[in-house]
Amino acid sequence: MARSFRVAFGPQGQLVYLQGKASSVLTIDNLAHHLHANHDDAVALHTSTVRAQWEHSVISTGDDESPQVSFRETTSIASVLAVLQQTDSAVSSEEQRLLELAAVLFDESADNTNEHVRMIRQRQGVTQWLMGAVYDAVQRDLLHASKSQSPAAAAVFALLSGHRIEAACLAATAHRDYRLATLVAQSGSGGVGGGGNDKQMQALLRAQLKGPAFAPEYQRVYEVLAGDGVAAGLDWKRAFGLGLWFTQTPVDSVSSAVQSFQRDFERGVQVAPPLPSWLFKPGTEDLAAQSADELREDRRGESAVDLLQRGVYDAVFQLLRLFAQPAYPLERALPSEAFTPARGDVRQSAMLAWLLARVRRCRGFDDMMSYDWLLASWAAQLEVLGLWHWACYVLLQLSSPPHRNHAIRALLERALPNSLPTVSLPPAIGADLLPGISSDSTDAVEEQIRFVLQELQLPRSWLFAAYATRSRYDRDWAETHVVRSRVPSAPLTTSSHFGRLASAQHVAPVLDTVAETILQHFVWLLSANQAAAAHAVVLQRIAPDAVLRGEYHVLKRVLEHLQSVQHLVPRDEWMAGGQVYLTFIASIDELPNVLSSIASGA
Repeated sequence: MARSFRVAFGPQGQLVYLQGKASSVLTIDNLAHHLHANHDDAVALHTSTVRAQWEHSVISTGDDESPQVSFRETTSIASVLAVLQQTDSAVSSEEQRLLELAAVLFDESADNTNEHVRMIRQRQGVTQWLMGAVYDAVQRDLLHASKSQSPAAAAVFALLSGHRIEAACLAATAHRDYRLATLVAQSGSGGVGGGGNDKQMQALLRAQLKGPAFAPEYQRVYEVLAGDGVAAGLDWKRAFGLGLWFTQTPVDSVSSAVQSFQRDFERGVQVAPPLPSWLFKPGTEDLAAQSADELREDRRGESAVDLLQRGVYDAVFQLLRLFAQPAYPLERALPSEAFTPARGDVRQSAMLAWLLARVRRCRGFDDMMSYDWLLASWAAQLEVLGLWHWACYVLLQLSSPPHRNHAIRALLERALPNSLPTVSLPPAIGADLLPGISSDSTDAVEEQIRFVLQELQLPRSWLFAAYATRSRYDRDWAETHVVRSRVPSAPLTTSSHFGRLASAQHVAPVLDTVAETILQHFVWLLSANQAAAAHAVVLQRIAPDAVLRGEYHVLKRVLEHLQSVQHLVPRDEWMAGGQVYLTFIASIDELPNVLSSIASGA
């Protein structure tokens, strides 16, 4: 262990480590750099997401005065999406489309609607969503259709893969292939809500396929119209769509199409598996249309094969799977890699888990602690980005009140930038001992403190306790670094503080910094009702120094504040400590009168 150096973690995602095994260069890093490419963009994205939750929240306090979060009964996935679609939202259109699908699948299922009517609406909704999702891919294939040996059939196949029936008919007519246009026009004639074909026509097409060979492009079109669901060379969304639109019957549900598609790619059928969309970077789009076997043979498909082995699929497919399998647990359905390549980024996972488990209450976890883990992880991300006030809000949603309170109080202790008083939260006791409102407290910090106090309704005692803890570290740092350095021009140097409190001997500037941090610690301890700890600070640090310098006025004011809460100090400790100093100061104050009396008597 003598030559090893493990990574050290600090507040707000700080990392400290050596650059290499043989290096002596110390690197100070932050987790945010490994989770997000751009800090400002990440802040805007997380803020937009958590604000969408906040718009539907109700904050209340329990019997123990600790706040708790509930959500309005009118909250739905569609209402949350409406907030995210505002012009100032940083959420991408891809994320919004994902929520649109979730609204189609789960908002409708929770309504008191006839089951058959609900199934039709869901089928129509999924059809419309898929048509929009595959539109760009269809357009790319149309650009290449003219290079095919059978342009009409190639264009028709591309348009059928996006369920653009009318456009496919027009494409066939434009190429004077009227027979093909007639067949396409009849596809889906028995379907309701986007899907289902006339069984008689499908049987006829299958019989024709057994006859003389067709050109490859025409063969694919006929197989699609016959309901054989040819999906080779298509991305998974279009492969799934072909099954939904041309293989399913009008009475089949979306769930049956999802289960059929899942069976196909799990059994090794030549169909593209539903891999996350972020995997296919520019130049590798062709991988999206490869089957699992083809990916294993392609060197570029190593990451894809790894995801398949671990059962990580695209977030869209996971939503469809959750819809088709109500018992499928959310902890398995919503891994972070289904949304983003950063494993530690759980923002979207937590958002969908909230919508499905807490808002719609239509899906759940095998272990509720999994949801708490998601919330805690998201809160950690917000803290790393400096959004600690929103992290408090997320932690308010934890299921266990003791864990919730402990997590928030620990977060406050880590997140406070310094121990100086602010406008939003001045000390409850002893504010006159401090230099005044901090000039270092920015408007952002003031706004954050005001938010947790007024909007989240956190008890002031929690903030006071956090300031007490932070002030202890500030005091220890000042005592260790400022006193040892004895450099009057040190960055923490301020004008004489004790000199302002009492017209006594001028104190060296270096010692003033230490004195201020000690007084801040004392004042915050009193405000947090930690009088016994404040009493110990007086005995160990304030009183000895004040007596040695003859600054009895300072010590007297400190003890007077402490005396107002002396009932919180064990009586024997107070009588042997603070009371002794009060008696001593009273004797010192009385000494001039005693000497005058003696002189007068003489």
